[in-house]
Amino acid sequence: MQNIKNEIARLSSGSSDQVDNIVGQLKMVRLDKGDFLLKEGQICKQYFFVETGAIRLYYHKNEQDYTVWIGTAGQIFTDLESYLDQSKSRINFEAIEPAVVYVMDKNSSDQLAIDCNAYNTLLRKTVEIAFVSLSKNVISFQSEAASDRYRRVETEKNWLQFFPLRYISSFIGITQSSLSRLRAKRD
Repeated sequence: MQNIKNEIARLSSGSSDQVDNIVGQLKMVRLDKGDFLLKEGQICKQYFFVETGAIRLYYHKNEQDYTVWIGTAGQIFTDLESYLDQSKSRINFEAIEPAVVYVMDKNSSDQLAIDCNAYNTLLRKTVEIAFVSLSKNVISFQSEAASDRYRRVETEKNWLQFFPLRYISSFIGITQSSLSRLRAKRD
């Protein structure tokens, strides 16, 4: 649990007692490759804290799936729309390798937000990080060539050596064959 504890301490700026209080609310879930934390159509009632492994966030459209994000060790996330509105999720959260994820249910999270300032800071910072990432992705899709989006994933994410190219290509909005051509030009 050290990865998550370190990330909680870093983002929350909380005292060791506050961090321990937050960590004490988490429940461990072990996932095998292919296991789901959330499926589209379900209501998201948890925050997720990745200790090890990787969780792919994706949606289906026209019999294809599109990668929204890949959450890796130390990352904290949820399906914010479903979580806040308690509406059906449009996103799947699937382990793409064995993973250990800690979860906090919405009721515990809501109560902890009332009781612990450091937890409020943690939540705010995770939303800020997600918003910055989303903004970068929107600007990238609107103004960058596919080769630039690929280069950004290559330099910022370190995903290329770990995850299948079909996940990377759908994340940057190109076909697998286009990604293969981009990679061939770079070699």
